Amino acid sequence: MKAFVFSLDSFVAFTLTVAALYTLVFFSTVPSAYYASLMQANYLAKDTLLALATTSYDADETYLSKIVGDLREGDAFSARLYIGALVPHQYGYKLQVWDGDAGEWNTLYDTADDQPESLNNGEYHKLKATSQSVFLILDPGDPGESPYSYITCSGSYTVCDEPPYDEKMILGDASLELIRLMVYA
Repeated sequence: MKAFVFSLDSFVAFTLTVAALYTLVFFSTVPSAYYASLMQANYLAKDTLLALATTSYDADETYLSKIVGDLREGDAFSARLYIGALVPHQYGYKLQVWDGDAGEWNTLYDTADDQPESLNNGEYHKLKATSQSVFLILDPGDPGESPYSYITCSGSYTVCDEPPYDEKMILGDASLELIRLMVYA
């Protein structure tokens, strides 16, 4: 009778040990399976948004401001052309703008909604990575002319004088928006 209890006790201990080892191995290997893809998606989102926000499209705007302006007018061609060229086809992407009044992200473009035209993936399966950027929108207005005439030094003021208040010299309105690029696979 004593041997039966001992073997039952050792069987339970062996089962618990195997279950603990299996759980340890399972939880230590599952996250690393997607880690490389997650890091790649994170770098793609960050680098794409940074490249679009810092590269000039023309004298007045960047590629990001061009894309956002076109998307607000209902034209998704520039988003497919410029973002789609930077994000590989196995990833999908979503461009969103923060609406502070509503407290939520508004989607400007998503490859899932633009599937026949977009070459990028439109289905979310296993991972998402986002990057955010502050987006400055300028309405330059008319700066007027400088009363200092720096080139010829024949202006009515010197550089050391305090500048006069002139409404023509006030630059236009500027607003900040928070933009988010989500890359998913």
